[in-house]
Amino acid sequence: MATRWKLTTALILVVAVIGVLIRTAVTHASSYYVTVHQLTTEGRQAIGQKTTVSGEIVGSSVHWLPAKSLLTFTMKDKSSNNTIPVTFHGAKPDDFSNNWPVIVSGTMGKNGQFEASKLLIKCPSKYKAKGQTKTYKASPTVKQ
Repeated sequence: MATRWKLTTALILVVAVIGVLIRTAVTHASSYYVTVHQLTTEGRQAIGQKTTVSGEIVGSSVHWLPAKSLLTFTMKDKSSNNTIPVTFHGAKPDDFSNNWPVIVSGTMGKNGQFEASKLLIKCPSKYKAKGQTKTYKASPTVKQ
């Protein structure tokens, strides 16, 4: 009876540890971001909160000061046309063009300026298929 009790307890512990590991992995692997429209509708509640925001670059608003490594630009929401000004201190990505999707992480300041600590450019054209079709032939079966 004592052995059965120990095995049951060990099994429960193993299942619980596996469950915690799966939950931790899923939580850290997923990322959640809001749109520019969602951030602007939060109003003053968004000030000082760490947030990840998705939007599009307004090309005419991009200003790059290489001496200070300062990049400023405006992000807009495609559906609502809401905008937020963004400041990023760091290297300017090579592919930084008008209407390209961008994801920034950082905090919204009291002045309405979003201070980005991370910047990610999404380039959908780099991930499009080339239109080639490949045909794969089944491997010949080996007769015995």
